[in-house]
Amino acid sequence: MTRITENHLKYTSYNGVLVSLGLFSIGTAFLMSILPFTFKNFGFDQSFARDLTSIFYLGVLLGAFVTKPIVNKLQYKGGILLFILLYIVTVVILAIYPHISIWLICRFFAGIAVAGIFISCESWLLLVTPKSQQAARLATNTAVLCLGRAVGQTGISITGTEGYAPFIAIAAMITFSLVPLIIMCKTAPIITSTTKISLDIIGQINIQGLLGCLASGLILGSLYGLMPLELHNCGYDQHKTSYLMACIIIGGILTKPLSKIIQMKLTKPQSIVLFSIIGITAILGFQITENTPLLIVCTTLFGSAIFALYPIAIAQSTQSLTDELLFANAQIMFFAFSIGAVLSPLFAHPFMTVPHGLLDYFILIFVGISAYMLIHKAPPPTPKVQLT
Repeated sequence: MTRITENHLKYTSYNGVLVSLGLFSIGTAFLMSILPFTFKNFGFDQSFARDLTSIFYLGVLLGAFVTKPIVNKLQYKGGILLFILLYIVTVVILAIYPHISIWLICRFFAGIAVAGIFISCESWLLLVTPKSQQAARLATNTAVLCLGRAVGQTGISITGTEGYAPFIAIAAMITFSLVPLIIMCKTAPIITSTTKISLDIIGQINIQGLLGCLASGLILGSLYGLMPLELHNCGYDQHKTSYLMACIIIGGILTKPLSKIIQMKLTKPQSIVLFSIIGITAILGFQITENTPLLIVCTTLFGSAIFALYPIAIAQSTQSLTDELLFANAQIMFFAFSIGAVLSPLFAHPFMTVPHGLLDYFILIFVGISAYMLIHKAPPPTPKVQLT
């Protein structure tokens, strides 16, 4: 947990954080999209994709715990720089040593790095944003990340999947993400004291936000590692798979304007239900059509739905929290997301045996989180007792 200086709302360094995150997401999305296609070149079995995805999110899970002491020691800027450098090292090792055991170790540490980057950046952005604007800021963050991921997905068409070229491009892009953080972020929230996560703090966590983050992890944990294989199994070639994945990510960019309009009319739990319905409808449309324009529309709407879950859930979880609890809340929410992401490949893998099976898995997640939001009743207010 973090306390910050009183004038933290004056910081404008979030621009540098957003640009850095966008560049970082280009490199990471490019890497996650090419890994399954490099297996044949390196003699790996396709089932290795599940193992790589699971070990990556296991690293993310551990990263949710190790981030706080590192950021406490190095402060926000130093901690983020360290995590980015760690990720670059893992990319270099992947290219130099194509062995299963080494790749598993690298992806594990890459997961730790990603957790550190996202938890630190997310809490940084929340700390420099008034509560009334946090939902919009998180949606902007999601849009920037999705734009970066969309660009990263198309990298396959530029460098291909063979040789060192894609790894060099990925390492270069992630290295570039250090520049705006160093140049643009002259100031940052300063950690002045820390508080351990206690049962009292956990008791203040919003359950709806927690489950929303869990559902997001259950979907996104399989999206990058298994969705390209799902599209390939459905008969789409490498280039069409790349562009359909890009459409999914571009859909995430639409999350901000869509969620802004929707949340003007609905509560955040109701917004999650509506986006889930949009996601289910898009998936069903994708399954029954072969028309390319309709496929693009469906995948874009699907992307909007899945990327809306996390920012809305986070915004829901921070409504009644003070600034001192934001870092702890970010840890706990990211931990819930990571649990879902770790379990996702294990839960989703049995669905991969049939065409569109992974899409059916996504439908089940949407139905589950929607059902909870619909049946969940807020506890009635405690009646006030008047003394006579």
